[in-house]
Amino acid sequence: MNNVFDSKTLQSLSRFLILFIGILVVGYFIHTQTIQYFSFHSNTYILDLSYLFNGAFTIVLFLIIIVFRKKFKDQIGFIFMAGSLIKLGIFAAITKMGGVEIDKTIFLDFFIPYVISVVLEVYYISKILKNTQYTDNQQIK
Repeated sequence: MNNVFDSKTLQSLSRFLILFIGILVVGYFIHTQTIQYFSFHSNTYILDLSYLFNGAFTIVLFLIIIVFRKKFKDQIGFIFMAGSLIKLGIFAAITKMGGVEIDKTIFLDFFIPYVISVVLEVYYISKILKNTQYTDNQQIK
């Protein structure tokens, strides 16, 4: 797997990480302030877990896609969709094991950072895949 992180990819990865973490932090701040301002009932443990979990899982999935973008170029969309499904499943399992009943508030506490993550993920992955050069000798063996 030589040349996994060429200069363009490293530049895009750096931009993604800075923008993603920045937007996620701003989203978290707006989310918590909105809950506080309108006096909504919210489980702060679930809110914190949602942002940390979505952030960490998105970064890991993004790196996996970057590393395997040439070897599995035709399956990247499926890898992304499987990763998103796994993300939802793991979060549901964590909340169930923690004895938390998923209601509308818990769902929104997870779904808002999930949407932020997915939008940025799709944008940057499509950008990187568009710039990836494929040759005939890089076909799946």
